[in-house]
Amino acid sequence: MRRFLAAFVILTMWGCAQQVAPTGGPKDEAPPEILSQLPKNESTNFVSKQIIIEFDEFIQLKNPLEQIIISPPLLTQPKYLLKQKSLVAKFDQELAENTTYTINFGEAIRDNNEGNILKNFSYVFSTGAQLDSMQVKGKVTDAITGEPEENALVMLYKENVDSLPQTTMPHYFTRSGSDGSFHIHHVGNQPYKIFALKDENSNYMFDVSEEKIGFLDTLITPFTPISAVPDSSKTDSLKGKIGAGPTPNYHLKMFVEQDTTQFLKKAYCEYYGKFVAVYNQPVGKMSVELADFMSKKQWMLKDFSTNRDSVTFWTTDAVPDTLVFYLSADDGLTDTTELYMKPRADEVEMAGQSKGKGKKKQVEKFALKAKSNPEKGRSPNPSDPFSIVWNHPITGNDLSKLKLYENAKRVRYNIVSTDTALRKFDIIYPWKKDAKYKVLILDSAFTDLYNLWNDTIEYSFVGVDKNAFGELTLNITQNPESQVIIELLNSAKQVVQRRTASATSKIKFSGIAPGKYAIQVISDLNQNGVWDSGRYSQKMQPEPTKIIERDSEVRANWDLELEWVPNGE
Repeated sequence: MRRFLAAFVILTMWGCAQQVAPTGGPKDEAPPEILSQLPKNESTNFVSKQIIIEFDEFIQLKNPLEQIIISPPLLTQPKYLLKQKSLVAKFDQELAENTTYTINFGEAIRDNNEGNILKNFSYVFSTGAQLDSMQVKGKVTDAITGEPEENALVMLYKENVDSLPQTTMPHYFTRSGSDGSFHIHHVGNQPYKIFALKDENSNYMFDVSEEKIGFLDTLITPFTPISAVPDSSKTDSLKGKIGAGPTPNYHLKMFVEQDTTQFLKKAYCEYYGKFVAVYNQPVGKMSVELADFMSKKQWMLKDFSTNRDSVTFWTTDAVPDTLVFYLSADDGLTDTTELYMKPRADEVEMAGQSKGKGKKKQVEKFALKAKSNPEKGRSPNPSDPFSIVWNHPITGNDLSKLKLYENAKRVRYNIVSTDTALRKFDIIYPWKKDAKYKVLILDSAFTDLYNLWNDTIEYSFVGVDKNAFGELTLNITQNPESQVIIELLNSAKQVVQRRTASATSKIKFSGIAPGKYAIQVISDLNQNGVWDSGRYSQKMQPEPTKIIERDSEVRANWDLELEWVPNGE
């Protein structure tokens, strides 16, 4: 009997050890549910000073100033209070008469435990006898990339006045979604002026030069949703009225205004003999003079950056240590700037101590140096040159001291320079697959304008297979309406190659690494070779852009041919 009781106790204890605590049931993933609203949603003749919304559970309000949008906007935002399971919105501002208001709570309302979001709940009411029922919808994109613009203000104005977005709050507005789309509900039956704005200072106005803006040249008309026409017998009453007919979708292209005023941003002496002037936009013509300085020969050499928004002046004659420059870009106002010539460091010097380290700071030796393109150790594409770029303009050379070897055998090559500053030299040669190349620049092969010569430099690389690359040919079958810029974009949407065209032609992009590419066409209306942004004050839209091919696959040793009919789309 005792043995039976002992066994019973052991079995009971073992059974208890296997029990698992209750999990509490499945995770709550449901958003808060609205039980009541006072006054009721979509009320008319609204006179209340507050709105009470009751939920089925305790809630929290997340980032109300960012998430809650009231249209038309109020100068004084309501005060939001949480009482038990209710949200109370109290109005401190008098509401306008005969006006439909929409409060969109975005993602502000969440349950208190799991943070489940009640997305885009809207509370609508009218201070007049009826609710405005018309709508406006569309999309907002970036003018140059075509990518959707998220969280842009889309604003409607009842008046047709040019200064509206700069001086006046909108009558209706919303924010664009992640796909750039927008939808404004409950607007009045009349034409509107429409704008899109990236509002950097949150005042609903276009008053910061860096703010992105988009606008349409004409007034837009809202539409009547199908749900507002309960049966076919009432559709005839809409004919001839604003909003009748197909649902319009408005497309706004956003841009940062291009400042057409040319001005000098900064000027400085980088090192001995090199002065740099940086401008806010590309420079066409440039004149430079020095105050109280005369020279019988040319005292400087101008060198423009790739996009011409900075200009380097290389001194070619002895000049004072202190220089007063008179700079004039594109026949604009003359800028006067005083600069000091930095001392020439012909030797490596030890100058003081680095902060907190106890190490000596080394000053770079003033010498003639070179970089290669492609960078050292990398190979040029089969159809590309191997370029040598010097840090100073070159005034003399002995090309017998520049040698090219293919598999240890010296070979002949062509060398050209189209650089006005005489710094870049291109070695042209039909590079062969797997061949080993060495570029040897012997001592004193090149001399710069400071009478410095190079030390011996050597570059080595291996030729790549031309069949490892592909080509893409775009056949333009009609004359475009204006000159166009054709850009080849890689999968990262970076410009790989760029061409211009103004007539029927075949545009060939060579030496392309295998992969997927897109082709973007820019209408170069002013034929300056670059994309130009818009300017609202001049009612100037940005130059149109269009992606005419997406995900075109370029394969190794293959020429992909595409066709574009400019006026056929």
